[in-house]
Amino acid sequence: MGVPDDTCAHPTFLKGKCLVCETKLGKRYGLAFTYIDKDLWLSHDEIARIRKVESEKLLKQRKIVLVLDLDHTLLHTTSEEKYQKTQEELNSQLNSNDGLLISLESWLRMTKLRPYVHKFLKEASTMFEMYIYTKGDRRYALRMAELLDPENVYFNSRIIAYEDLLKKDEKSLDLVLKHERMVLVLDDSNTVWRNHQHSLIPVKRYVYFDSRDKSVVSLSALNTDEDETTGELATILEKLQLIHSLFFHPKFKGDLAHRDVRLILARLGVLQGCKIIFNRRFPTKFKPENSRLWMMAEELGAICCTSNIVANITHEVSLVATTKEYHRAELDKKLMVHPRWLHACYDELERKAEEDFRPIEPMEIISEFTCINSTRSSTISIFFFFFFVICSLQLVNSRFFLEK
Repeated sequence: MGVPDDTCAHPTFLKGKCLVCETKLGKRYGLAFTYIDKDLWLSHDEIARIRKVESEKLLKQRKIVLVLDLDHTLLHTTSEEKYQKTQEELNSQLNSNDGLLISLESWLRMTKLRPYVHKFLKEASTMFEMYIYTKGDRRYALRMAELLDPENVYFNSRIIAYEDLLKKDEKSLDLVLKHERMVLVLDDSNTVWRNHQHSLIPVKRYVYFDSRDKSVVSLSALNTDEDETTGELATILEKLQLIHSLFFHPKFKGDLAHRDVRLILARLGVLQGCKIIFNRRFPTKFKPENSRLWMMAEELGAICCTSNIVANITHEVSLVATTKEYHRAELDKKLMVHPRWLHACYDELERKAEEDFRPIEPMEIISEFTCINSTRSSTISIFFFFFFVICSLQLVNSRFFLEK
């Protein structure tokens, strides 16, 4: 099959023509990357090549990709006349918002940066290569980037605006020159990411100024704002740190080049709200957080601990459990589960029924042995068998909890 007349076998076009043979560009050729250069088009083969090379380079730096929306995610912008404050109140707030409330006088607009945004970007930049991706026009996007990144260390040319969109009502990761399996998206709107829902971390909509939606009361109308330490960006940063840690964890299944951040994101919701204890199940000098089971539980969104002092523990993971331990767990409103429960939740991406994964009761094994050997059992043989069972269970128990 020959090359179509409206394209060629070369990888790069500028101003509608091939840089090598000057063939005029056809619509089927590839994609325009106007945020990199206004005249740049790349063939699909060249896009794949660049994406592979750049992804490998980024992984060697122990980084993945974070795509950031602007409006209602990192900031909120409005027309000055919609900001219902007197000039005196405005001047007062401009002076008391630590530089987060900015008057764009030449545009007759006001912009309010979300609390914690500068700290968020600084911390995120150590783990991610970051993009701005907005439906605002390029002039607006560049101005907001100046406010967020005045020294131009976070985004550089990675600013995708309205003029760059492949479809005007939709955002696409096709314009991000990294493998999609290593890309996360933060956006207050999920409808614009129709084809990339598994990469999206939804963000609570930031509404500082008065809104068209009269059912939403703005933060400025309440004379308040999000808290620096407990607000949305601080909470999301903790989640991003966990995802990054899990992605690069040395005991994570699979080679680094084939790990998928979307799978990690999906698993994080499986056991969300669960607090799991591995009490007295690890050797003294062993760090529990280094065990495979601990990592799996965290990847499923659970909080792990080794002390009963922690409040509201929901599950205790144990290979064996006596009747007395079951009763104690019921009184404490805890569910006792076998390690296989975590494996099943992890493999099937859903919370499995705890009653199907109860720990082993040692006395049941002893009773079964006694029945089988009733005609020839003795006190000595039962004693040695009991001793053997306990030692074996302890050994298996350690193996379960210390597995790589």
